[in-house]
Amino acid sequence: MSAALGILEHIQSLRGSLKPTLQQVADAILARPETRGMNIKQLAAACDVSEASISRFVRGIGLPNYRAFQLRLAEEGGAGFTQRGQSPEEGLIYENIGRNDTAGSILTKVAHRNADVARACLSTLDPEALERAARMIGKANVLYFFAAGLSALAAENALLRFARIGKPAIFHRDRNNQLLIAGSMHPGALAIAISDSGRTNQTVMALTAARQAGAATIALTAFAESPLARQADVTLITPAGYMPAGDEPIYESMVSKFGQLLAIDVLYSLAAVHDFDASAAAVRRGDPFIQQSRNARRQNETD
Repeated sequence: MSAALGILEHIQSLRGSLKPTLQQVADAILARPETRGMNIKQLAAACDVSEASISRFVRGIGLPNYRAFQLRLAEEGGAGFTQRGQSPEEGLIYENIGRNDTAGSILTKVAHRNADVARACLSTLDPEALERAARMIGKANVLYFFAAGLSALAAENALLRFARIGKPAIFHRDRNNQLLIAGSMHPGALAIAISDSGRTNQTVMALTAARQAGAATIALTAFAESPLARQADVTLITPAGYMPAGDEPIYESMVSKFGQLLAIDVLYSLAAVHDFDASAAAVRRGDPFIQQSRNARRQNETD
């Protein structure tokens, strides 16, 4: 467990990868401040789980015992963790930004939240799952990406990354195009679906159609028990950009998208390293054309 990441932020980042019973514990601790001062028996009763489940939860977040968990909470005092909806206006504009924030405080909050997500990726992204996903990419003859809303940024980033190493990749923003493509996929193709909540209907439908068509499937989501993850051969878990209680918020968080972009960069890099010589050759072939395009643009700007 990283000391740089606050205990509550750490729990939030891992929540999606926990089993349902342990998610109950995580939700109670994150949503109800009074649970943080309870002994193990009281916390078990408040969460409606056994004391053994509390012990498993503590070990699951990287601490040796409940006493160590209590000490970590006491040391931090919940500092640095801001939950959306603490006041009617909190997070209405963006994340934990309020009416009285200034340029300096907003810059600090946004920068720290993105840094928190980057650190949290060290906990949520499983190297073994990344290895499996990269091997699937290496075997696939074409990659199809499915995403909606701001998650499309990660898909578009992936197109640029994988094109650089000569791996064909396709993404259409149009919802109907995504579903038509998914339904016509074939064995040998790889479907990669991206959704923070794992509940975005069109993305779940597309991955389901791709799986039924015989394609291999990867899900990139913050919640391991989500409908999207259930349709995937491999699931890559990114940090959640919001509290996992109830329905997905009507707004989208750029913070969670930063985790998606980071995951794509790691996945691209790993796939390239798996076949380093071929990837490097593709980069060398492409670089002169990129440079030629830049030179032409500069020339046009000076004319």
